[in-house]
Amino acid sequence: MESILKIVIFIMAICLFCCGAYFSLIDQVAAATATYGAAILALIFAFLTEFKTFKGLGIEAELLDRKIEEADDLISRLRGITIPIAEMLLSSTARMGRLGTIMPRRQRYGLLNQIERELQKCGVSLEQLEAAKVDWHFFNTFDLATPIFQQLIKVLKNRQSEHQEKFKGFGTITPDKYEAHEALCKRNGEIHKEIEFIKDMWQQRDQTKMVESVKNFIVSSTVLLDSDRAELSGALKEELLDLEHYIQSKQFRRPDVWFESDDSL
Repeated sequence: MESILKIVIFIMAICLFCCGAYFSLIDQVAAATATYGAAILALIFAFLTEFKTFKGLGIEAELLDRKIEEADDLISRLRGITIPIAEMLLSSTARMGRLGTIMPRRQRYGLLNQIERELQKCGVSLEQLEAAKVDWHFFNTFDLATPIFQQLIKVLKNRQSEHQEKFKGFGTITPDKYEAHEALCKRNGEIHKEIEFIKDMWQQRDQTKMVESVKNFIVSSTVLLDSDRAELSGALKEELLDLEHYIQSKQFRRPDVWFESDDSL
């Protein structure tokens, strides 16, 4: 119905233009002007849905489609600016409570959720938010892994201390003890190497296979005793499950435990 009405009005406008042309030919200026004005008004009403306002003949108008395009372009630009701002906000939130600043984990978590909600209202998608949360996930994973690596390093250093005691009691290096001393030195290097290896694993940026790497280390370590392996496997069971769950889902497996074990409190 709307399209039929538009066609009728358009035909009327053409007829009015023709009449205006006729009045112009016979020098009826006033009639021609009025007719042209009526024709223009008819065209405006014919395409009224495409206009917001019109300026001319006492009526102001703007092309609605053009304004919509401009608005869409502006929104797109604002969203483009929002993404790096989101990344900076989420990265800053991830660092709060670190490096001497004080913000409990629960408060950081609440702040992050609030920022996410506001950014979603601005049109930032979940995929874009996840991409902006790189530092947030890195530091959470790092903190979840901290008790695991601290325990591993502690056990390794205990073995290192025991080895140092052997060095102290070795006595004077005589020709008949040379090979034994070399073996002690070699063993000392192996222990030091494993400690440094674990520290590097703890600091690595790619954390996707961290749990697998830790488990493999416990099994293959030449420094750990069988009793150490059994003790570590039992003591770190829940922590390893927490870490693996977060790496895979980016969610805390035991949020209450995570909040309660906050060192910043």
